[in-house]
Parts: sequence; structure tokens; C-alpha cells
Amino acid sequence: MSSAYREPASPHGRRASDRLRAAALQQDAVDLVRLVRKHWPLFRAVVLIVVGAALLAALILPSVYTTSAVVMLEPRKNNVTDQSSVLSETPTDPASIQNQIQLLTSRDLAARVVDQLDLAHDPEFASAPFSLNPLRWFAPAPALEGKHRDPLVTALLRHISVSAVGLSTTITVTVWSHDPGKAALIADTVVKTYLDMEAAIRFQVTQQTTDWLLDRIRLLGQQVQTADASIQRYKAENSLTDTANGGSIVDQQMAAINAQLVTAREDLAAKEAEDERIRALVGSGHAADVSQIVSSPLIIQLREQQTDLIRQQAQFATRYGPMHPKMIAAESQQRDLDAKIAEEVARIAGTVKNEVVVAQAQVHSLEDSLQRVEREAAGQNMARVKLQSLEANAASTRSMYESFVSRLRATQGQGAFETVDARQISHAPVPNAPSSPPRLLIVVASLPAGLLLGLLAVLLAEKFGGTVNPGMRRGEPLRPAPVEQPRAPAPVLAELSAAALLHAAAIAADYPVSPPAETLRGLAMRIAANRPGIVAVTSLDPREGQSSFAAGLARVASQMGLRVILLDGNLRAPAAAAQLGLVPRIGLVDVLKGAAKLSQSLQKDLRSTTLLLSGPPSDADPHAVWASEAMSRLLGHLRRVSDIVIIDAVPIVPGNELPQIARLADAVIVVARAGAGVKPALDYFSAATAKPVGIVLAR
Repeated sequence: MSSAYREPASPHGRRASDRLRAAALQQDAVDLVRLVRKHWPLFRAVVLIVVGAALLAALILPSVYTTSAVVMLEPRKNNVTDQSSVLSETPTDPASIQNQIQLLTSRDLAARVVDQLDLAHDPEFASAPFSLNPLRWFAPAPALEGKHRDPLVTALLRHISVSAVGLSTTITVTVWSHDPGKAALIADTVVKTYLDMEAAIRFQVTQQTTDWLLDRIRLLGQQVQTADASIQRYKAENSLTDTANGGSIVDQQMAAINAQLVTAREDLAAKEAEDERIRALVGSGHAADVSQIVSSPLIIQLREQQTDLIRQQAQFATRYGPMHPKMIAAESQQRDLDAKIAEEVARIAGTVKNEVVVAQAQVHSLEDSLQRVEREAAGQNMARVKLQSLEANAASTRSMYESFVSRLRATQGQGAFETVDARQISHAPVPNAPSSPPRLLIVVASLPAGLLLGLLAVLLAEKFGGTVNPGMRRGEPLRPAPVEQPRAPAPVLAELSAAALLHAAAIAADYPVSPPAETLRGLAMRIAANRPGIVAVTSLDPREGQSSFAAGLARVASQMGLRVILLDGNLRAPAAAAQLGLVPRIGLVDVLKGAAKLSQSLQKDLRSTTLLLSGPPSDADPHAVWASEAMSRLLGHLRRVSDIVIIDAVPIVPGNELPQIARLADAVIVVARAGAGVKPALDYFSAATAKPVGIVLAR
């Protein structure tokens, strides 16, 4: 096992190691002081040079004054016109704020500031870039103008920094200069130029929009006139005349004729029914039942005469007899009256017949007129299809025209109310003190820097200038070096009670914060720090809790986030599965023979992420199994796919396969009771393998 397992685990050992380290540090400090005394002139010269250079730099470096102006993006806007602006309000999301920062640091804005403040004749900006040569710090360069203004713009941008203030919508414009008043003036001028540019952009966009709307309205007005003229021309060409309420005259005529036709047909039907009834009553001899005949004044008069004549005939028949001239005259009168009544009935029936003929003629005339109007309406309907298309086109053009007119009025009305969506909320104050260079800090920092450089110079001088042992004083006799004590061949890694060892697997799952679990966790951390891929666990006696310790160590390591595989290496008496509460399924021998796949053979612990490879007892020769190439390939694969492979090996018994297991492992842990004959067993084990060995003692 690696050196971490050979550190003393007892409190006394740790205290002794701490004392040794403290003594070594004290001796190193003494040696360093001796070196400084030896090379004191060199050390003093280096320190003085560094401090003097710092003082000179603090005096020569020009003062820099920094001030800031603050701009706030204003999400509110003037709604006095209750109309939307040509440009939408500036959004205040982080991306939009960064866009405004880019505008504030743009070269166009900086160029305007250069022109406004006439920085082309300012030595601070018109001079050459800053040089390390102090002689060139105050030497102004010739002023640059016109197309050679880019260096001025670049110099100004180096004096400006713009940043957002937290999560707010405010932006800070910071400017530094060698003149405090100039710094404040530049900061305010940058903000003012930014606001002026925003206002100019809004005015320009509004003006361009107004011009475009005027051109568009003029074109749309011409299109509306052309469309209306086309409609009127088409109506005239196709005789499409509408009424005051927008309906078609032909449609109204057709509706009127339809109404007249319906009335005429009703009248014809009534007259035909009346004619049929009169003819039927007259034909059956019941002419007196005809209402028209009964109500006729002439018929009424003739009926009255007939009644009087019948009464006279009755008197004459009583008085004279049938052959009396008066009777004969009365009968003659009766026949005349009947003839007159029949003639009147015939006349009335003929009158009704004539009315039927007239009604039929009227119906036919109305039907002919309706057919003519329908043909005319059909022709006009075909013409109105195109008319509707022309009217729809004209309506669309007119609607667009009215919309553009409304938008133009709103835009023209808003010209006086357009405001910038940003305002300066803090003007840049004139700084009273310089912000840099930090002269006091430079001087103070030069002291430790000079000391460190002096020590470095002393060490270099000692390395290349002499071979005197810094640990010796002059005249001090040579002392032999202390003899290093040999380390124990098998250090004690941890101590657990016998009961904790027997129940280590359960303690790791049920009591993860108990002292035994913390001991296991500390051991797992030491193992993880040394990165041994495969760790074999053995014991002098299996009853001492070897399998439980191996399972508990695997569970604790998996709780730490490590990928752990527990391999049951005791082929004849496997016990690891029982410690995890699992039933052995597919063993190691089956995987090596290829009878089962490794992915199907690994079982997951129900209480952790540990994977177990364990099977039922096998009769295979364990020496041949552990010495096979298949076993070497399997362990190599497990080493690659996991962080730690823990092998629950067989106990330390002479002649068994434990030495072969130990050769395949990277480290070995022996679980044993104190004073139980550990040394002879470890001597045998050490003779069999050269791998690191650690002991877990059972108290």
C-alpha cells in the first residue's frame, strides 16, 4: 500500500510527527537568517533599490482623476396624444441595456465629443500613446484633424468606461483624465451627446416616416380616384342603376312584379272558383243560390214582380178558372218574368266569365313582365360580379388611404411630443482627489517586494557563489546526520471493536454518522486519496468480521460518490452477498468461462450504489482461477470502469490462493485481533507478495 497507509495512526505518533515538522521549520528559518547575514550588503542593496524605485514611480507618475455621470433608461413615455410612436420605446432588458452601452462607447459618439470639446488641440488626447519612457509622458504630439481623427477617437475611448448598475436600468459613464474639470466635462458631454443623438435619430425617423406617408397617401389618393371612376364607368356601360338605399332598380321591379303576380293569381283563382260555382248551380237549376244573382237589383225586382204575379194567379184561379183571359194573361206575364230572370242570370254568369278571362290575361301579362325582368336581372347580376370586385378593390384602397391619413395626422401631431427614453439623473462631479496612482500603496507594497527580491538575490548568490552549509555556524564541528528510523512493515490503518467489525455492513447503512462508520469513512478517504484500483481484504480468521468489514467499506466508499465493485474472492465459501442482504446469483467462475455476461452478473446493493459479483460455492480450482489470463483481463476491466474494486479474499492460510490474489491487487488490508499471532502471519504474507499491507485491528 502507498505511503498514506504508513503514517502513524495513534495520537502519540501524530504529535511526534507535528513536533518534527515544527522543528524542521524552525531550523529552516534559522538557516535563512544566517544566509541573510552572510549576504547582508546584497540584501540591503536590493531592498533599497526596490523601495527607491517605488518612491520615484510614486512621485513621477501623473495623477489621474476619475468621475462618473449616470444615465437612466426611462420606460415611461408621454401619452398626451394617445397614439403609438414611430419608434417603440427603448426596452430595458439586459441585452437592450448592453446595446445602449455599445452606443455610448461607439466611435461616432466619441468623434462628436472630440469635435465639441476640440480635443484635437488637447495635449492629453493629441499626444502619442502612453510610453514607459518618462521623457515622453508630457511631450504633446501634433494635433490631428479631419480624416486623421481616428487616433483622437481611440485616445478618448481609452479614457471612457461604461457599465450597467446592477439589475437597474441605469448606466454609469466613467471618465478619467489628468485634469479633474476636464474629466467631469467629458463625462457630461458624452451623456449629452448620447441624448442628442437619440433625439436626432427619433426626429430623423419621424421625418422620414412623414415623408413616406405623404408619398404613400398621394399615390393611394390617385388609386382611389381611379377605382371610383372605373366603378361609375362600368355601371354606365352595363345600365347598373341603384336606388337611394343602395338596392338595384331591377331587383325592386322584380319584387313589385312578383307581388302583383301573386295578387293577380289569387284574384284569378277566386274568379275561376266563382265561375265554376255559378255554372254548376245554373246547370243544376239552382240559379237562385248564386250570391251574385240573389244580390242583383234587377233580379230582386223581377222576383218581387214574380211574387205579386203568383199571388194574383192564385186569386184568379179561385175566382175565374184556368181558361180565363186574366189567367192566361197572368201566365204569359209569368213566362216573361222567367225569361227575364233567365236572361239576367245568363248575363251575370257571362260577366263572371269575362272577369275570369281578364284575370287570366293580367296573370299572363305579369308573367311575361317577370320573365323579361328576370332576364334583365340575370344579365345585371353577371355584370355585378365584376362590379363587386371593383367595389371591393376600391374599398380596400380607400381603407388603406384613410388608415395612412390617420397615421399621418397622428405622426404630425406627435412631432412636438417625441421624447428620448433616457435621461441624465446624475451629472459628473469634479473630483477633489486623484483616483490613481495609489502612491501610498506603491510605497508600502515596495517593502515586502524588496524583502522578497532581496531573499531571492541572497539565495541565488548562495547557490552560485559558495557551498557553505547554511546549517553550520563558523567553528561549529561537523555532526553526523540523524539516522532515519525504519518504518513498520504493516501500519495500523484503523481500530474497531469486534462487534463493529462483525456488523460493519449494517452500521455503514443504518448508522452513517456513528463512530465506527466515521472510522470506515476515514479509511475510505485514505484509500481514495492514494488511488489503489484494487484492494484485497483478508484476515487471520473469517470469524473476525472480514466479509462484513469489506461490505461496510464498500458501502461507505459508495456513499462518498465513488464507483465501487465488491468482488467475492472466496470461491468455496462466499460470504459477501449475505453481508449485503443479497442472494448469490452468478459467480466469478461463470463470468470467466463466458457462461454469463459481467453486466448480467453484477448485483446492486439495496442500501447503496455498490455492485456485487458473487455466486454460489464453486468446485473449480481456485489457484487456476486466480492465475488465469481471463482473471487478469477481468480485473483490468473492473479497474477501468470503477474507482475501487474491493476483493473479499480468503483468510491467511499457508498453501491457499491468497498470494495470487495479493499479486493481482494494488494493496492488502488484514483484519486481525491484537496479539493474535499477527506477526508470523504477516511475515508469511510479506514473503509471498511485495504489495503494501495495512492492518485493521479488532479491539
